[in-house]
Parts: sequence; structure tokens; C-alpha cells
Amino acid sequence: MTTSRVASAGTLGVGVALVEHAPLRVIGAVAVAALAGCGVRAPKPIDVAHLLATRGPIEAHRDLEIRILADPRDIQARLAVAALDDQLGRPAEAIDELDEVEKQGGVLGVRWRDADRARLARLLVARGRARLARGSAAALDDFERALGVGARIESSAAPAAIAPVELVGARAAAALAKLRHVDAGLRAEGRRELAAIATQSGADPSWRGAAPAGSAIERAAFAEWLWAHGARREAYEQLVAWHAAAGPQSSAGARAAYLRALAWWSPIWSGESPAPSDAELVGPERCRFGCRARDALGDDEAERALLGSPLGARVTDPADAAAWAAIALRGALRGSGSWSQQLAARVDLGTLDLHALPRLVRPTFARLKGVTGKREPAPTAAELDAATADERFVAAAERVVIGSSPAAVRAALGESLDRADGRALLAIVEPIVPVAIAEARARAVARYVAGRTGAATTDDEAAFVELARAFDRDPAIAERLGRDYVARAVDASLAHAAVGAAFEALGDARVARAEWQAAVDGDPAFAAGLAEAIARAGDGDAALVAVAAGAAGSGDPAPVLVLVAHALLDAKRPIEALAAARSAIDLAGPEALAPALDVAIAASHVAKRDAQADSLLARRAKLAPPLALAVLPFDDPTDAGAALDALGHSPTAAAEAARAWVAAAWNPRDVGLRVALLGALPPGDPRKPTIVAELVELAGAPDGDFEAALRAARAVRAQR
Repeated sequence: MTTSRVASAGTLGVGVALVEHAPLRVIGAVAVAALAGCGVRAPKPIDVAHLLATRGPIEAHRDLEIRILADPRDIQARLAVAALDDQLGRPAEAIDELDEVEKQGGVLGVRWRDADRARLARLLVARGRARLARGSAAALDDFERALGVGARIESSAAPAAIAPVELVGARAAAALAKLRHVDAGLRAEGRRELAAIATQSGADPSWRGAAPAGSAIERAAFAEWLWAHGARREAYEQLVAWHAAAGPQSSAGARAAYLRALAWWSPIWSGESPAPSDAELVGPERCRFGCRARDALGDDEAERALLGSPLGARVTDPADAAAWAAIALRGALRGSGSWSQQLAARVDLGTLDLHALPRLVRPTFARLKGVTGKREPAPTAAELDAATADERFVAAAERVVIGSSPAAVRAALGESLDRADGRALLAIVEPIVPVAIAEARARAVARYVAGRTGAATTDDEAAFVELARAFDRDPAIAERLGRDYVARAVDASLAHAAVGAAFEALGDARVARAEWQAAVDGDPAFAAGLAEAIARAGDGDAALVAVAAGAAGSGDPAPVLVLVAHALLDAKRPIEALAAARSAIDLAGPEALAPALDVAIAASHVAKRDAQADSLLARRAKLAPPLALAVLPFDDPTDAGAALDALGHSPTAAAEAARAWVAAAWNPRDVGLRVALLGALPPGDPRKPTIVAELVELAGAPDGDFEAALRAARAVRAQR
């Protein structure tokens, strides 16, 4: 808390005893009493009610702003603006004015009245709650400032009252921010702070493991909590310490957590270091190091781990091949690449015995092996009833491949229609409802803002649809609407980030950078977004400096570095992109290494470092998702890479466009193919509105890929 804030503290009440900064607050109270004795007085207030009644809200606000522009030290006008903003539902602007009044207090104290302090306390409590809801460490500063100007600690729901459990939550959020940091000293502070509140009402029981005297069970629970909340480095170190002290009879859950953290931190899963012993391979993450596909089948976490495991020896067992058919299909529908290419990378098609496969899975592998001749008849109703849900799922997918009707696909799926994977498969033959271009151009911006920042309420969407439409008329109007959006927000930092994201989608790097900077000024949690905005503005050196801060405090640096590397590459700064990508490669876990290598390969090609690109490509070829290297004996309708390549060689060929259309349906997360297809299709093509609608959905970053989401939003914006 700054000296001016201490000096401005009013009646502290019982809150002083309950907040663990008593010495500082006692000093503040003494200072306030001393200043009061000096005769500090607030200026005569402006009658806001009269001004509002006679001039109306717009003119009244304008009159007061003119006064402030004429004299920035006009305390009366600032207090009146704060009161007016409070009435008009512009809390962020009201806080800004009251902050300025507080800054201008000087040695004699702040010249305001009890009503002004109460207003600031209430607004700070509201902002603290909003920040606490998104887990921001800045919530604690808001609550402490609110207590300094008269807020109370009590369990009531009064606007200027902070519940003890809220204060505990804010302290935990502040500690967690330190625990996410790469700096060991900061993480140690975070542990001490969390341990200090571990026994208070509202505390998570797992926080007891933060104390040095915590038991092995408590430490393991604490590590799992850390992992779930993004503090991966600290979770790994806690689990390593637990593993060294725990006996062989330790819980399976803790051993599984240790294996997951070990896979994230060490290169053992990529074959660069020895793998754990068989006794340690427990839980779903064991499949990261290799497990039988039949053992992973049906366990979502195990399937995802297996799909992410390095490419190794191909399976020949029919049961494992059948399991891979379903697992790879689910992965493809989530966006992890071609179904056929994944199967070709995991199953030894040359030696696989087709007749040993389940009846409903056999046609898929016959197609992959290039077996010609009479097609097997469609399965009968009795065969479908006798099959497993996953076998029916694969059979339904094969019907999609051969162009069966939606009704036939539904019949094959059966009860699997109620599962997410069944609905995703059906969406291939029942595409999304088209959207008009004019509507889509604005909605794509709102969707990107929601996915990028979490500003996803109905009011948020309406605000950014309006802002995007205004941008098309006059960018200055859009900037004004952005300022209004921030002024109306309870949490100005989140609002600035949302406006920054909107201008990213609109292609205005200058405003985007300024808004992300304003977000970080209020809350350092937005540092990664600022680094990306700086990169997209083309300032490579500054972006590398900024990304160091954003990545260091993220809990998992590699994804942040990959995102900024993409932004630098888009801004034609390949050398800086390589620098970010190399750091990402060094720090990447199993999920982030392939994306890090991909952007490094692309940057190497742009920088004319082809030998370096080839070296990186050789390393990338060992990882999942597999590169499209397998030569299949047919045109694979599920292969987006092959379709994109063919489209690039013949961008106006109707046959290649048709192939890309089918491949796009099979790859619902592939933004690049859809963007290329939009450029290849002639004006008025009836497929364009459907592709645009799909890109609008992808602009919301459904899989957390913000770089692809931005490409989707900008591709929609490019349509006329």
C-alpha cells in the first residue's frame, strides 16, 4: 500500500484487527488523525443531482470533463464526475477519478468527504470480487485498499463489506500467482503465505501441504492442487520431494500425479532419457510412455495421453488395431490430424490380418490397406446390436467416408449419438448452419474476445458486435466504444484486455497494444497478452523482453512462448520468432513440444535456414500428431494436409476444392484449410457461408489455440 493510500485511510473499525498488516494500518490511522487536526477540508461539493436534472447525463458529464481539462487539479469536478459515473453505471471511470483525487492529496491528506471514501470502498470491494472470481492476485490489493477507506470485514452481503472467506480467497490468489512463477524465491513466499491461511475458514485442505511440516499425503494433495491451478513447476518440485520421501505403499493417485509432472518436466517421454520403471507407470499418464491401445480404450485421459505418445513400433495385434481405430478417430474429431494418417502411423497395415478384426472395423483397415474387390456388405441390425459402442462408432465413420446419408450414419451410431464423439462425427454430414457474411464479420470479433479473455456474457457479445460494426464505419468510433466499455466495467483490467483482443481481431495493432498495456498496468496477469500484442505490432526486441515476464509468471512457459513466436512470425520477424520458439522447445512438455517445433520449422524456412529446418523436422517426425508422411493407396478424404497441398497447386480446380471441402469437414479444428478454401472458392459459392460460420465458431478458441482463433477471426473479417 502506498503512503498516500495510508494517509487517506478513514475509520478503520474492526477491519484493522482482522487484516494481517496491523502495524502499517495503525501508522495510517495516526497519520489521518494528525492531518485532521491540521484542518484539512474537502472543497465545497458540486450538486450532482441538480446538474444531472438541468443538463442531462451526457451534457453534465461533458461539462465536468471540460472543467477537468481546464484544470486537472479541480478536485470538486473530479469528485462530481466520480459521483455521476457511479450513478450512470461507469464504475471503472469512477475509480479512476477517485484514484486521481487520492494522488493529489499531498502531505495534508486527501480532500474528500465520508461519502466519497464510502463510494471508493464500495467500488473497490466490487472490483475485488470480480477479480477474485477470475482468480486474479490483484483482488487482494483491492480488498486491502477498500479496508483502508472504510470497508468492513463481516459476513453480511453489504456492498462495502468483505467476507472473511473472500479475504482468504484473495490471499490464496496472491500466493498462487507467486507459486506459478519460475523464480524459486517468489515460490517460497507463495508457500509461506498459503501455509499461513491454511487453517482459516474457507481454506482448501490441500493448502496444509504448503507448510514445511506437512505430511507426505498433505504434500501430494498440495501438489495436485498446484497442478490443477496451473503452477506446474512448483507442483513438479513438490511431487519430486514427495516421491523421494514416500514409501512403496503410497497412493496410486499421488503416483499418477508424479508421473504426469515428470512427463511434463523431463524429456523421458520423447525417448531422450530413460523411462520410469514399470512399477511407476500408473494412472492415465502411463500411456504417455506407451501402453496397449485396448487398455486405454474408453478412458478419455488415457486415450489423450496415448495419442500424444511418441511414434514408435506399429502394432500388429488385431485387438489393439481395432482400439486404435476408435482412439484415433476421436483424436481426429478433436483436431489432432488425419484419422487415416494416425492409423497408418500406429498400426502395421502390411502385416495386419483383416479377418482377425471385429466385423464392423474391418472395412476401415481394408480401405487403408488398399484391398480391392467386392465391398463388404453393410452390417445388419443384429451385427450392430452385438457390436460395442466403439465398433459402431468406427462403422459410422466409415459410412461417412463412403458418402452415406445422415440417416445411415445415425443408424450406425445408435446410442452413441448421445456422446460428444458421436455428435462430432454426425456434424461432418450435417454441417453447421450458414451465417451471412455481414453478421459473421462482427460476430467473429466477439467470439475471439470471449475465447481470448473470458469476456463472454450476452452484454459483452453485444458490445463487441457493435464495436466491430462501428470499426467498419469509422475506427475512431470503435475506439470511443472501447473506452465506454472499459468505463462501464467493474474490472477495468479485464475490460482493457477484451478491447485489446477486439482490436487484434480487427487488425489494429496500435490500439491493441495500448489496451493490453493498460490491462497489465492494472493487473500483471495479462502480461502474456501484452507480449503477443507487442509482437503483432512488429516490435520484435520489445516482444522478447515482454514475453519473458509473461512466460515467467504463467506456470507453464512453453505455450506462451509458442504463441508469441507465431505472432512474431506473422509480423515478419522470423529471427525473433526463432528465439522464442527455441526457448519454448527447451521448456516444452509433451503437449507443447510439437507446436514449438512446428513454429520453429516455419520460422527457419522464412529465415532461409533450410538445413536448420530439416534438422528440426527430423526431430518433429518422431512426435505426435504424426506428420502426413505415410503414402496411402488412395486419396484420403480425412487428410487436411494433402488437401491443402493439392489446393495450393491447383487453387481454382473444382475437384481440389471439393476435396478440400470434404477434408475440412473431417478436420473440424483446421483453420488453415478453411482459410485457403475460402480464397479458392469463387464469389457466390454456396459453400462459403458454411465455412464462414465454422470459422466464427473457431474464432472462439474452442481448443485454447489463440493463434488459430485469431487467424479464423481475421479470415472472416476479410470477407465482403
